[in-house]
Amino acid sequence: MKAGRFLLSALCLGAAAVSLASCAADLARGDVDPVAADRVLASAADQVRRCYRTPRVASAGKQIVTRLAVRLNADGSLAGLPVIVGQTGVTDANKDYAEAMAEAAALAVIRCAPLHLPPEHYARIWSLFELKFSPRRAA
Repeated sequence: MKAGRFLLSALCLGAAAVSLASCAADLARGDVDPVAADRVLASAADQVRRCYRTPRVASAGKQIVTRLAVRLNADGSLAGLPVIVGQTGVTDANKDYAEAMAEAAALAVIRCAPLHLPPEHYARIWSLFELKFSPRRAA
């Protein structure tokens, strides 16, 4: 099975429950170095990518893109189970595979925990972030 390609689509700042929508505003204000954020979140995606196992679904199911919110503790362990933020690409032809695709994405995060990320960026970059799983773009 090929590993899916993961794109980090958003990030959240701070250990408190900050909404995902506020992340872009924090970057725009310059509260976070975008280069550091990209580097740290790319590292998180690379780690999770290695743990992803594409479920056995028809090729139509691999068109489903799943977004997960991931909350981590400062040691990189999961602070809770990954939360499904949404899915795109779901059609009448592949809707029966949506649950399997979401489960595969969540299991990848669970398998890879704890993530190994720079502790100095925990509060501002990776305490809460979003991962986008796009298996159709598998390498």
